[in-house]
Amino acid sequence: MLNRLTANLTPQAAELLELRVYDETIRFNILIVGWTTCVVQPYLPQARGVDSPTIVINDNTAADGLFPVFDQVFTSMRERSSSV
Repeated sequence: MLNRLTANLTPQAAELLELRVYDETIRFNILIVGWTTCVVQPYLPQARGVDSPTIVINDNTAADGLFPVFDQVFTSMRERSSSV
């Protein structure tokens, strides 16, 4: 499905989309936008997507917070994944 989506994007937009897969248990859906905002949704096997809480975290490098934690998880998973 995502490969079909990529085929319908403009060449400039397609360059900005990176699809990767990994073979590990899903714990969180993590989306990092512009390296300043993180959208996190925990994987809850008994709940539908709309019933799972979605958390939006803004990077505040002046203070400790959740952004560096999820950024590290995202980066670690990305390094162990392979490109589609």
